[in-house]
Amino acid sequence: MQKTKLILSEQDLNRLETMLENQPKLTPTMQQLEDELARAEVVKPQDVPANIVTMHARALVTIANQTKEITLVYPHEFRGEPGQLNIVAPVGAAILGLAEGETIEWPQPDGEMMKVKIEKVLYQPEREGDYL
Repeated sequence: MQKTKLILSEQDLNRLETMLENQPKLTPTMQQLEDELARAEVVKPQDVPANIVTMHARALVTIANQTKEITLVYPHEFRGEPGQLNIVAPVGAAILGLAEGETIEWPQPDGEMMKVKIEKVLYQPEREGDYL
């Protein structure tokens, strides 16, 4: 699996680490997410580049030649609404911290590799000054 540069806000990192620590058992995707968090470049929320996928960002992504608009959410916020993507789903864990134009290959639960490309970050809370 290729390693792209990941950029996370301190806030997203702290919330994700807390979420993972409170899981009774980590799924393979959660373990991969934990590994990704450990290698990320961590910056203050106001220092996150505007083209990075962060928590609650809305982005256009291409998966298996299909482009979709997604919003990255925490498990407790996931309601299965169209476009919502849970951070502990393979695609969610794969795209966190990536920049527009980047592509990543990420293992799926069935062992197959999935290629995901970030086309555009449509909305990013940090870019809008929303640090909640």
